[in-house]
Formats: sequence, structure tokens, C-alpha cells
Amino acid sequence: MFEIFTWPFMLRAILIGLLLASTTALLSNFLVVTNQALIGDGLAHISFTGIAIGLLFSNEPTIVAIPFAIIAAVIIKRLIRHNDVEGDTAIGLVASVSMAIGLIVISTSKGFNRSVESMLVGSIFSTTYSDVIFALVIFLVAFVFILLSYQKLFSITYDSTYAKFSKINVAFYDYAIAIITAVVIVLGVQTIGTLLISAFIIFPAVSSSLVSKSFKQLIIYSIIINIAVTLIGIISAHYLEIPAGSTIIIVHGILFSILFFIKSIKGRD
Repeated sequence: MFEIFTWPFMLRAILIGLLLASTTALLSNFLVVTNQALIGDGLAHISFTGIAIGLLFSNEPTIVAIPFAIIAAVIIKRLIRHNDVEGDTAIGLVASVSMAIGLIVISTSKGFNRSVESMLVGSIFSTTYSDVIFALVIFLVAFVFILLSYQKLFSITYDSTYAKFSKINVAFYDYAIAIITAVVIVLGVQTIGTLLISAFIIFPAVSSSLVSKSFKQLIIYSIIINIAVTLIGIISAHYLEIPAGSTIIIVHGILFSILFFIKSIKGRD
């Protein structure tokens, strides 16, 4: 079994999976606690279009997809912050229009060399070392930002009114988290898939909340859970010859069900 860790494609898949798992787990708590989990799903659909357009012009779709996703994230946050529309509505509007554009681009473009299925379910086993480096950079940016801004982010997450009263630039941190999430989603769409990346963001915080007693525990357990589930999912997917993204989410679902059942039993005692 251990020989799989010597195979280049498997090593790349595991490295990028663990880096992505760590990054999404860090972001998961700030998004889920503030009821912004659906922004992951919206940005995934938007990234789908960015990647589709990027593939038409180069072999590096992230060059187009990243600014595409960042602009969309800023638009969504702007609509929400200025109360132009409700949060879920803003995400749905921008995401649905973007997804429609992406599908039109794919269906009308000749010579499009990537199947829609691979973009929807991801392809973590075909990642390159450039993707691994990209994932490492994203993780470091997210980790350093959250580490340096932890107290302010904590205040904003649990009481934004108090944060504003304390003269914390809530808008800056709100947009910063959205932009970092957008970049992570672009990578996640290519590895986990458009349809599943939002679950990769939601599950860590939700499962961790069942066993955590503080916000710090929530973050730590989220990272541990996401890393463990990702590793199990990737290895299982290889041996079962099924999509890795789907396997990871199924393992997440099983773990959540177990933790929820255990907590329910304890709650009756």
C-alpha cells in the first residue's frame, strides 16, 4: 500500500489535496458561522466559466479564472454589503448568469479539448507540480492572513456590530476573506469539481462544530477532519477507481453522520 506514496501522480494528488483541505478548513469556519457558506457554491459556478474561457486561449486557465472569480466575489459582496439584494439572491444571480455563459462558451466553441464532466467532478490525479506550488502559496497567504488578523476576524464573525464600534475595518476583512475564497475555489474546481467544492468548504466547520467547545477548537478540528477525510478519500478513490472529489465528500458525509449520531445519543443522557 505504501508504494502509492512513491508514484508521482499520487504524490501530487495527496499534496494538493492536503493543502486545499487545510486552506478550505481555515476559511470554512468564518464562512459557515456567518451564514456565507453558499458563496462557495456560487464562486464554483463562476470559476467554471472562468476556466472554460481560459481554456480557449491557453493551457493555463487559472490566469483567466482567478481574476474572473475575484471580480465576481467583489460584486457579490458589494451587493450584499449595500443591501441591494439578499445574500443568497446575490450569489444566485451572479452564479447562474456566469454558469450559463460558461455552458454557452463550451457548446459553441470548436476545438474545446476538455469535457464538461471533468470540470464538474474535478480531476485531482491529473494535477501538476505547478498546481501544488499554487496550492502552497494560497495556503500560506490564507494562513498568514488569518494568523495576523485572528482577533479581528473573530470579532467580526461573532459580532460585526461590536467590531464596527471597535473601529475595525469590517469591509476590508469581509472582502479579503471573499477574495481568498475565490482563489481557493478556482483551484478547488479543477481538483474537487464545480459541483462538490462548496461541500468541501461546508463540511469541515459543520462536523467540527459537533465536537468543539471553542472557536479555536473549531478551527483546529476542522483542519484535522478535512485533512484526514481528504487523505482517506484520495487513497480510496484510487483503489476503487472512482472520482476522488465524490469520494472525499462521501467520506465527509459518513463522518458527519457518525458525529451527529454520537452527539444525539449523548444529548439524551
